[in-house]
Amino acid sequence: MPASNVQAFNTANWNLDNSFLVQLQNPGEAYEAACPFYVIDHQEGVVVVDTGLSHEMLDDPADYGVHGAAFMEDFLPYIEYDESMHPRAQLESAGYAPDDVDYLLMTHLHSDHAGHVDLFPDAEVLVRREELRHAFWPVPIQDLFYLDGDFVPLRGSEFDVTEVTGEYDVFGDGSVVAFPTPGHTPGHQSVHVDLGDEQVILAADVAHRKVGYENEFQASFNWNLSRSVESLREVKARARQSGATVRLLHDREDMNALR
Repeated sequence: MPASNVQAFNTANWNLDNSFLVQLQNPGEAYEAACPFYVIDHQEGVVVVDTGLSHEMLDDPADYGVHGAAFMEDFLPYIEYDESMHPRAQLESAGYAPDDVDYLLMTHLHSDHAGHVDLFPDAEVLVRREELRHAFWPVPIQDLFYLDGDFVPLRGSEFDVTEVTGEYDVFGDGSVVAFPTPGHTPGHQSVHVDLGDEQVILAADVAHRKVGYENEFQASFNWNLSRSVESLREVKARARQSGATVRLLHDREDMNALR
């Protein structure tokens, strides 16, 4: 049974130097990256993929989580968001409530992807075992992108967490399949969605912009650059074999195509 649709909802706009997103390309050129999450409708349930950038953190970085995130204050002038972009508000506008969500599928746990996990305590959280381990004990540089205020709730009894390994078929019918694409982080995963008349791969941060995807220019802060390129090529091969359209999470055109 194919999924009925997939929609993107943007939680914030983050102005970044292009060379930060697309390795060494056009330094000094600004790019307004989206920070969306996705909703996939299926006859057997609703899947949310990622949760965007935390508005709670943006409102008060210093007091966010156990250790705070005061360093994020330097980024605030470059991030645009408002109440209408909060996941709760956008879900309600689209006819959903947080407790309608059956599965929360995390591509990885960087702060721009895991900011509102606590909004979905009734959902089964699907996250890679390697990602959970790395989030709590990240390597240098990557530690700036993991905020304990985002994912510490997953350690509590309130959340039902499934540690995913290998390919994971959410509904058991091939309609929503998470598959490993490590490199950006150790436990990064992408999502293949069968819509019946269309195949879509939500590739998350396999690349940050289409130009990076097409030319295999990775972000220099990736956990493993060579593995990042391997995963990107695996996504390309999967897309060729299935005829799928690849959508990158931070690419504005890709996000707008699913809005």
